[in-house]
Amino acid sequence: MALERNVKKKPARTADRRNVWLLILTTLLIVVSVVLFTPPNEKINQGLDIQGGLSVVLTAKSTDGQPVTPEDMEKSRAIIESRVNALGASEATVQEQGSDQILVQIPGLADTEEALATIGRTGSLEFARLDSFTDEEVRNAIDSGQTSGEGTVTDEFGNAFPSGQVQHMAVEPGTYTPIVTGADITNVTIGRESEGSTYYSVNITLNSQGAKAFADASRDLVADHGKIVIILDGEVQSAPAVQSEIPNGEVSITGQYSLEDAKALQTILESGSLPVSFEYAQSQVVGPTLGQDALVSGVIVALIGLALVMLYLLFFYKGLGIITAAAMGVFAVLYLGILAALSAFHLFSLSLAGIAGIVLTIGMAADSSILTVERFREEIRMGRSVKAASITGVKHAIFTSIDADLVTMVSALCLFFLAAASVKGFGMTLALGIICDIAMMLIFKAPLIRLLAPKVIARHPGFWGIKDSIDASKGYAELAAAEGVPEAEAEAGAQMNAAETRVIAEGEGEPGSVAVTAVRKIKGRFIKRDINFLGYRKVFLTVAAVAMVACLAIVGFRGLNFGIEFVGGTSVAFHGTGDITTEQMREAFNDAGEPDAVIQTTETGGEPGFLVRTTTTSAEDATAHANQVAEALGMTSSDFEVTTIGPDWGASVIQSSLIAFLVSILLIIVYIAIRFEYKMGVMAIVALFHDLILVVGIYALVGREVNPNTIAALLTILGYSLYDTVVVFHRINDNMKGEDIRCTFMTMANHSMNQVFIRTINTTLTSFIPVFAMLLFGGETLKDFAFAMAIGLIAGSYSSIAIACPLYCLWKTREPKFAKLQKKYGTEVGLFEFDHSASTGIAQVPLARLEANARAEAYVAEQKEATGEAPDAAAVAAAAKPKPVNNKKKKHRHGRAQ
Repeated sequence: MALERNVKKKPARTADRRNVWLLILTTLLIVVSVVLFTPPNEKINQGLDIQGGLSVVLTAKSTDGQPVTPEDMEKSRAIIESRVNALGASEATVQEQGSDQILVQIPGLADTEEALATIGRTGSLEFARLDSFTDEEVRNAIDSGQTSGEGTVTDEFGNAFPSGQVQHMAVEPGTYTPIVTGADITNVTIGRESEGSTYYSVNITLNSQGAKAFADASRDLVADHGKIVIILDGEVQSAPAVQSEIPNGEVSITGQYSLEDAKALQTILESGSLPVSFEYAQSQVVGPTLGQDALVSGVIVALIGLALVMLYLLFFYKGLGIITAAAMGVFAVLYLGILAALSAFHLFSLSLAGIAGIVLTIGMAADSSILTVERFREEIRMGRSVKAASITGVKHAIFTSIDADLVTMVSALCLFFLAAASVKGFGMTLALGIICDIAMMLIFKAPLIRLLAPKVIARHPGFWGIKDSIDASKGYAELAAAEGVPEAEAEAGAQMNAAETRVIAEGEGEPGSVAVTAVRKIKGRFIKRDINFLGYRKVFLTVAAVAMVACLAIVGFRGLNFGIEFVGGTSVAFHGTGDITTEQMREAFNDAGEPDAVIQTTETGGEPGFLVRTTTTSAEDATAHANQVAEALGMTSSDFEVTTIGPDWGASVIQSSLIAFLVSILLIIVYIAIRFEYKMGVMAIVALFHDLILVVGIYALVGREVNPNTIAALLTILGYSLYDTVVVFHRINDNMKGEDIRCTFMTMANHSMNQVFIRTINTTLTSFIPVFAMLLFGGETLKDFAFAMAIGLIAGSYSSIAIACPLYCLWKTREPKFAKLQKKYGTEVGLFEFDHSASTGIAQVPLARLEANARAEAYVAEQKEATGEAPDAAAVAAAAKPKPVNNKKKKHRHGRAQ
């Protein structure tokens, strides 16, 4: 006996020791995290959309029809980096993106126009003799001095207006023969065109080879003062006549340059010419004030969401809510620590899209906490001790949470690796949040509950919010004893077939009457009678089908309002515009050469503003126009942000987003098929399409703009919708594992949905709270996420119950095993009921009840044969009780030890 006691106690001591060590590990990680991220504004890198500056994406275009090579991209990156450094920018980033793009980010840049005019310019400098030009019309124009002039813009009526910018004459490559090129330059300086001139010249020194070629050409042309044409990036800068031989390789380039223009040209020539041409695929100029305002808005939203979620958990779960709130606090600290660690190695920069990802992970962390608490309380109601429930309940909850988290992780990783633009940052923060959530469950929440359960939670059930579960367990124990079934069977409340079983009712013997009365008095925060979800499956599926047809029709008739990210153009967001009217804004853009600008009013943080869209796809022109408008209206460069999208950028965004979406779906089906079965994966995707189509239909109905943030939100809905569906499927899978099922698949699936329904309500609320906070208090970027997410969260919770489960059950019922059960017990959905004293007969016969009836009938027959009289009710009830078998535990049909 001593040996047996030691064997039983040793695992408990070992488990306690392991839990203590896990909490010590958590404490160490918290300390390290706090050190890493304190102070957060210094330790966590901020993206350009937060700290302000210039961000551009350059797309390479081959000039000779050949594909752009990796060598061309690397050489271009190095040249652009040297140009950026020459601008005096600190902490600038120049990196390749994909196979043909270069991302340039310059934080805190003041003169964005200069940068845009410099970093992406090809810088192809050529000197050619005028008499080498083959196009006579071009040659005559250059010879007569018609190489430059003031540019013009044309309105929709065909009227031309001066643009205020110098426009140079363009010439086609191959129509002239270069003498020397930019590759022959050894030194570049700046000087005046002439004494007293207000214009500047760029003076270059050629190498020996270039000097000889230039000397030979000047010697030939000096006699009749022939001209040498200076061509930069295919545009004629000037065509000076040769007055004397130039033997030393020192040449002056003139073209009515201001000092800023001359410096920009000097930077381009010093860094060399790019091997391929580039165009601006995307450009964003953000004022530092706007970025910080957006950061403050995001932080406030995150704190509001976190606080409201914690308060709700404390209200609903009492003492267990304290554990969930503490778990979310640990989650937040670990999360910030990881972001700070990645920032230290320059692997992470916090963007506005990233803030949205962080806010959404708050809901995910609350979801896993609710799942754990609900399963813990449920195990206690089943008759387990508080200690046993802390082990089995927490283990089941963690497995379910990890399954759901991993499905969402698939979406997050697809966003990060396959999507474009700000969506990548969103995917990264979402993936990091999932990792933190899993770590928090394993090293903090589970060990803490297991340590507190035996001596703290069990002694104060009212404070910890489990008193209702304990009271319910006692009531079920009395009912089980009276009915002659195991306690968990009474808790499951399997409603019986009245034709085959005997049901205890009030007044039918003292034990039965007391038991029924006790069960009827049970109160608590759990469902006491199944809701007939699957009984109304036809209604749910019909409503879903009608909604899908309506949404597709709306999209077909109204179309979607695609943002400039998909169609190209420029978006200028003005903030804090005060009393400026729409007419004043329109007049300013008209004067700046943008008569077709679309202007709408906005409000951010209670301050008025404007969002202006134009068809301009030139980053330089768009920024110049925005600066001109701001100056005319008395604003500064800190009061607006400019986003320019090239004509090809939208196609790449759509393509990358579709690839991310399709790969996500494929991987999710594969994962669910491996973890459960492929039918679950297929039905989960069907429900997902319902959610996405619903969101898109509402977007078309209200006319809200679709942009990359919307795409990110849609792909996040994918994860949230699947999270809820996987939780339900996980419970169905657990409940149907037994071989002695005595009800239809539809009945057990309906009961499984009811078992997790409270969790579904609470997790939807806790996820919706931070999203709603984003919708109310966030900036425009956060609101883009929040609008789609708010619709998606509600649709995702609905589709799990109304679409995924009914379709899955209809498919599974066709399998031979479950088709036999339906044939035996009928098509009606059975409802599990905790107080089944007043139940009506349905086709559902638990094995334990059948066995009890058989024992009772055999006893009655035996007594009649022996004595000639029927035994009393008490003796029959005693005979119906199951006989103990060597004190070994049997497995209940739900897979729970009895």
